[in-house]
Amino acid sequence: MSTQYKILNDVLGYITDVLLCLSIVGSFLTILTFMIFPKLRTYPIRLIIYLCASIFCAQFFFEISFRAYENVFCIPSGLLIHYFFLADFVWTFCVAFNFYQMIVKRNRDAESFEKYYHIAAWGIPLLVCSFCAGFEKYINRGGFCYLESDLPVFLGFFVPGLLTVCANAVIFFFIAREIHDTLKNAPRTDKKEKSKEFRVYFSIFVSIGLSWIFGFIMTFFQSNSVPGYIFLILFSVTTPLQGFLIFISYCINDKVLATYARGLSSIGVPFMEKWVNLDGTNRTNTSTTGSNTSTDKSDRSENISSDSSISIKAPRRD
Repeated sequence: MSTQYKILNDVLGYITDVLLCLSIVGSFLTILTFMIFPKLRTYPIRLIIYLCASIFCAQFFFEISFRAYENVFCIPSGLLIHYFFLADFVWTFCVAFNFYQMIVKRNRDAESFEKYYHIAAWGIPLLVCSFCAGFEKYINRGGFCYLESDLPVFLGFFVPGLLTVCANAVIFFFIAREIHDTLKNAPRTDKKEKSKEFRVYFSIFVSIGLSWIFGFIMTFFQSNSVPGYIFLILFSVTTPLQGFLIFISYCINDKVLATYARGLSSIGVPFMEKWVNLDGTNRTNTSTTGSNTSTDKSDRSENISSDSSISIKAPRRD
């Protein structure tokens, strides 16, 4: 079994490298997309940009560390890996909490929390990493630069990550329940397809980093056991792809593609005209005056099941 485990480790190592590269590119393209088109950069999108920045840096320095372990950049890269992965964890919680505020609590003033998100997401990792660096816990572990032993890894990475993932899972449960109840109670003519509802669930799942749960569950099984193999494979395939999956969830939709098409068409790129109205901007929208319970549910279902699920808005109150 040990030989099989070694082979599996080697194969997953190569696969992980490829997936990490895809994730780095995906997170970069997500940031680039919403920086180029400020009209798409809503408040929820800003949080996704910050999350992608931490993912990009964490995974970039993770890749660099394997190639820098014999030079002076070894220890700094280990510290930066630790810092940005912790920032990734905190930003996933901030994104999850923001979804909760907007969808479940219907808080119209959710944007007021942003300054606290920055303090937590950049400050908490700084405190943890400064403490570890002060006690010289970052070392060359033989081909990889990171925390020196199991105890610092457990206290400085495993515990914060596990607490964050558990909190995100609880928040996701309440968000998913609210979305399901809203769409179930919406007028039949306003219900969206199941595929769009699934897209919303998937984008939130990816955004709040719930794939990390596979890695934490994996630690409770022996490395050469069948459950250990299963969760190792799930973790190795899903978690390194976080940046790429965020790009798929938030940038590959009608609204973003139509915005790209209009931008490219305006500078003379051919064959873009047929895509400029992909998001239906030229369709005649009819509306009725007044506010009632049916309209409120319709608006909420429209916002929640939108192709661009990051633009979820706080609904009107009766």
